[in-house]
Amino acid sequence: MVSFAFDDEHEQFRKSLEDFSRKELAPHYRERAASTEFPFAVFRQLGELGVLGIGLPEEFGGSGEDDPVLLGLATETLAYGDVNLASAPVQIGLIASQLVHGTREVQERYLPAMIEGRETVAIALTEPGSGSDASALSTVARPENGGWLLSGEKTAITWACNASAALVYAREPGSSRARGVSCFLVPLNAPGVTVRPAPGMGCLPLGWGSIHFDSVFVPEEHLVGEQGRGFHTVMGHFDFSRAALGLMCLGAARASLDEAAVYATQRETFGRPIGDNQGVSFQLAEHATYLEAARWMCYRALWLRAEHRPHTSLASMSKWWPPVVAKDAIESAMKIHGNLGYSAEFPLQQRLRDVMAYLVADGTAEIQKRIISKEILARGSVSF
Repeated sequence: MVSFAFDDEHEQFRKSLEDFSRKELAPHYRERAASTEFPFAVFRQLGELGVLGIGLPEEFGGSGEDDPVLLGLATETLAYGDVNLASAPVQIGLIASQLVHGTREVQERYLPAMIEGRETVAIALTEPGSGSDASALSTVARPENGGWLLSGEKTAITWACNASAALVYAREPGSSRARGVSCFLVPLNAPGVTVRPAPGMGCLPLGWGSIHFDSVFVPEEHLVGEQGRGFHTVMGHFDFSRAALGLMCLGAARASLDEAAVYATQRETFGRPIGDNQGVSFQLAEHATYLEAARWMCYRALWLRAEHRPHTSLASMSKWWPPVVAKDAIESAMKIHGNLGYSAEFPLQQRLRDVMAYLVADGTAEIQKRIISKEILARGSVSF
């Protein structure tokens, strides 16, 4: 029998996070979202709740058991209160899943600090000249006695302005495309590293920025994973993060629809609540339907990952469509609120700007559709 129910452990964890999200995160979301300062105090609270260690080694403070569905639940639930902070378990899950392949020195130095919420580590893959074509990166790692010298520039890096270190992807001289790319752990206070902020129209606390490397020495001990295989390793983890980011956007949209539903029952025109009008009630019905459909698509992708079954195409579907669904739902909620929806005193306009980032971040819709269509066309080439 097919079951769409979460198990008792998942449901209990979700309820505890829901209470935290509504009571602790939501009331101060706008205040945090308007600042470029990373909210380390709340970040540490997430660490205390166990949110930042899902699926990571117990010896470093993690839960130990790989559970993509639980991580998705945590992300969606936290996004109801603060979509920016909700990205933390996704970011740490993506980074730490690679750090576990690093040296013992690297693991002991960074994993406990991340899981406890004391420090952040950025992932530096995107470059000014490559954009979504991550395999076209030009940052070079030249062999040096005892390590490498890194030179190049990374851009649109989440946590660049608040991280203590970054996972940097650089290629061997003379290599091309995905071949010859390795992953290195680089402290951002190392000589030759320059960090510049590049804030957007939303997601300000995430500390977006660019990182420039000018012959930065990286010791052999800071190689993460197998030399020359860094690109293949990180791309496999994006199949998880794409579905989780989709759920994050949907969690923020659900909060907006709930606010619109409350407003529609309280705001009256011509002696009746505006929710009595089909022009309002049908909007709520339509967007609730889209949110539900997109939500289960994301969870199916995470379930397939937990079952170690192919899910790359579904993960890409979960990245391009749910942010669009979420953006449309928030925009509709704003219009239902009238001029109040546009007001900076309410969280709707802030959520719209924060969620819109994920129409581009971590792979545009066009990149995701390319991945999806490639699989479809591959099936079409099979003769029956």
